[in-house]
Amino acid sequence: MNADFETELATGGNVYRRPLSFVALNRRLAPHLLRLAAEGDALLVEESPSESFNHEAARRGVELVTLNAAKGQAGRVFTPWGWTPGTVALAARVGAGAGVPPVSLDTVRRVNSKLWSHALEQELGIEMRGACATGSFAELAAAVARACPREDDKWVIKSPFGFAARERVLGRGARLEGAQATWARRQFARGETLIFQPWLERLREYGVTLEIAPGGEIKLTGISDLQTNGAGTGTGYLLGRKIDSGRRAELESIARVVGARLFREGYVGPAGVDALEHTGGLHPLLEINARYTMGFVALAVERALKPQTPTLWELK
Repeated sequence: MNADFETELATGGNVYRRPLSFVALNRRLAPHLLRLAAEGDALLVEESPSESFNHEAARRGVELVTLNAAKGQAGRVFTPWGWTPGTVALAARVGAGAGVPPVSLDTVRRVNSKLWSHALEQELGIEMRGACATGSFAELAAAVARACPREDDKWVIKSPFGFAARERVLGRGARLEGAQATWARRQFARGETLIFQPWLERLREYGVTLEIAPGGEIKLTGISDLQTNGAGTGTGYLLGRKIDSGRRAELESIARVVGARLFREGYVGPAGVDALEHTGGLHPLLEINARYTMGFVALAVERALKPQTPTLWELK
């Protein structure tokens, strides 16, 4: 599990030392990978797993392999949450037979940047009104003032490789100041380009999951129903809630377009396309994740439980 995938990509190929907070996050999320594994698969874990983790893995016919015991895995295909320099090195360390990523890491980094997805929104004519990429504090401040002139107009500023509500700031009104301004100036000093977006009042969030085959075939595997708090942080998934057929068609249509563009860029593998239904309609392309997502896991839970009424599955 490398849930800190984007954080490593943000280093631009420099040596990445995983913060302890992300070590803990990966350990906490690792048992969820059992939902994506099939009988005969193995999961690579950093330390001896808990009794409950061991029990569930055994029940599913999945082997748990610790790093210090993972040698000679030539008969297995190495499949990380997302490909990074660290996971490439890890595949070599454990001797996985197919440990070479199917695409270049430059491609992985490019298509996972919010700058790439923002440019695609613009190309398709579906960009959020007032949203823009900014390369300086002056440009960003002008964008805030232009798009959010009223005191209660809310907005968000995002780093290109933020994830799960990390590496971003929220604010409101026409002035960029205080802690948000300090954060933005720091990011610009690092050479980043920042994405500015007016805040959309959420009604429902969707995550279309797909697999892009080496030959370009795009397989849509489901649409998850993410639940978030008022700040946009994910809290869980609603399982079993129906999607209007017209809305489903819209979501699947844009996901196929994104999948085709990802393949044209040279990417194959799992991906997620996030969309937001808000008080003004549907923003069909909120974010692209060229990796596995928790939406894949939530859909696996939904298939296993087959809930007859909408049921909340909380992220823990």
